Amino acid sequence: MRRTGLWVFSVLFLAAFVQPPTTYYRSKALHIRVPDFDSGRKEYTIRDDHGQPMSVIAVKGTDGLPYWYRRIFTPVCLTGECRPIDVGIYWHFSGKYLGIEIFREPLTKTDHSEFSPLDYDRLEDILQNEWSDLREYTAEELVEPTDKTPSETQVDGVTGATRKVISEAAVKDAVYTTHTIWHLIHVGEPEQLALIALSEVAGNPTLAHRLLATGDTGNRDFVLRGVIDGHLHADPVIEKSILQGLGAEDHAFRDLAFKALGSLNLSSITLQEDLSKVYPQLEAGEKIRLLTALEQANRLHRGLQDVLTTEFTADAQPQPWVLIKILSIIRQTGSTLTEAERERISRLKTDHTALKKALNDFFSSHK
Repeated sequence: MRRTGLWVFSVLFLAAFVQPPTTYYRSKALHIRVPDFDSGRKEYTIRDDHGQPMSVIAVKGTDGLPYWYRRIFTPVCLTGECRPIDVGIYWHFSGKYLGIEIFREPLTKTDHSEFSPLDYDRLEDILQNEWSDLREYTAEELVEPTDKTPSETQVDGVTGATRKVISEAAVKDAVYTTHTIWHLIHVGEPEQLALIALSEVAGNPTLAHRLLATGDTGNRDFVLRGVIDGHLHADPVIEKSILQGLGAEDHAFRDLAFKALGSLNLSSITLQEDLSKVYPQLEAGEKIRLLTALEQANRLHRGLQDVLTTEFTADAQPQPWVLIKILSIIRQTGSTLTEAERERISRLKTDHTALKKALNDFFSSHK
């Protein structure tokens, strides 16, 4: 009988560790995209806040996209009075924070009371902010020096006088917990994960196509920045996204598209045909950006050249520096003008000193 009792106890003891831990909180984003840990997981090593190696795994989400995951059991304060936390952290493939899961027991405050739903909402808002004031402080710096006055501090039941700026950037009465989780997510990890992801995408371009197909602005910007920084090659799918960005209402998308334009093969007749449709819709400053990119082209195709020379008509009211850029590109590419194009340019009258000089130089070389 006693042996049976010991056997039952052993089974229950082992089950406590074999059974999956209770999940006390899961970010709303994860309710939609809970990663599939059994599909294509791969482990990588990056560095934590202190430069120590740590493991993250790439997992495939239920939407078929790759995500990053790390699970860690860690203390959250220096006194030993705070309960450790068991947290799973998820990042988008781009390195941007996605969500967390809290295991074993709920998060608690300095008086050991549990986080309320509003506390978790507040925590999520804080974790979404990658430039929080929490970035500027180590755990040792969360408490004010003793020469500070009470009005400049906020008393924390465990830690003493907490810096006011930190208190305002954290869940009330949970400064150390907030600081710990935020630092696990944001200090160095996103940049390292993004570089690994770019390396993976460079070796598998279809990953970039899948990220663009999501319609998620973070994924799109991640791919375009990869092109701008020279990590990714702009294939036809990425090129299409860049062209869409040139006319987008989203100013951030538009700006990235113009920056990425210089990475394309601007001598391509197909691309120049597309640019000839975009160009007339652009503002003067954006025309300058497009023309600056075109300076690397070794040929100006007929369709785009016709659109550019139309700028010299009287009703176009072009900016002088736009016309100067166009003249420079025509000269640089050695393009031959049609009679109609030559007439358009030659009939332009201007008092702008730089443009007048550019016109004289242009016709001196285009007899």
